Amino acid sequence: MKRRILQKPMADMATIERMESRLTQLVDGLLARKSDKIGFLVGLNRLDDILLENQQGRPINDSVMQFLSDYRLWREPDSLDAGQRKRLGGFLVDLQQNLSNKHDADSLKLADEVKDWLLGLGDGTFRLTLKRPKEQVSLIEKYRMMISRESEELEMLLNRYDHLLTCLDDILKSAEAKTDPMYRHMAASIIYFLQLEGYKVDPYVKRLRHIKAET
Repeated sequence: MKRRILQKPMADMATIERMESRLTQLVDGLLARKSDKIGFLVGLNRLDDILLENQQGRPINDSVMQFLSDYRLWREPDSLDAGQRKRLGGFLVDLQQNLSNKHDADSLKLADEVKDWLLGLGDGTFRLTLKRPKEQVSLIEKYRMMISRESEELEMLLNRYDHLLTCLDDILKSAEAKTDPMYRHMAASIIYFLQLEGYKVDPYVKRLRHIKAET
C-alpha cells in the first residue's frame, strides 16, 4: 500500500514533465516561425529600398551584392513557402530588369545572378515573367494581395511598437520615402479606423494629403 502511494506522485510528475516538454517545443516552434516571417518581411523591405535607390539614380550594385550574400539561404529549396517565393519573385523580377537595363559589366553580372535565383524559385513561374509581361490580375485579386501585404506589414510594426499611432507614423514615413502605394492605402485605412474610435486625426490627414500631392 505504501509503494502505491509513493509511485502515484512520481507518475504524475513524469506526466507533468512530458507535458511541459511538449509545451516548450510548441512555443519554441511558434516563436521560430514568427521570427522567420518577420525576417522575410525585413528582407523584402531591403529589396524595396534598393529598388527605390535605383529609381533615385543612386548606385545599387554594392547593396545588391550585400543582399545576395545576406539572404543566400533563401535559395535553399525548403527555406520559403510558395507564397513567400511568389512575393520574393515579384521583387527580384523588377531588380533583374533594372540591372539588365544598365550597360556596365558588374550590373549585367548581377542581373544574371538574380535571374539564376529567379529560375530556381520553381514551377517555371518566373521563367515566363522574364520573357513576357505579367498576366493581368483581377481587381479582386489585387485587393486581396494588398490587404495580405498590409496585414503582414502591420504585424511586423506591432512587434516593434506598442501603439497604433506609432505604427501610423512609421507607415506615413514609408509612404513619403517609397513609391509603393500600399503605404498610402494602409495609412488611409488606419486613419479612418482611428477616427471611428474617436481619435483626433487631422494632423495625419494633412500629412497623407501632402504625400499624395507630392506623388
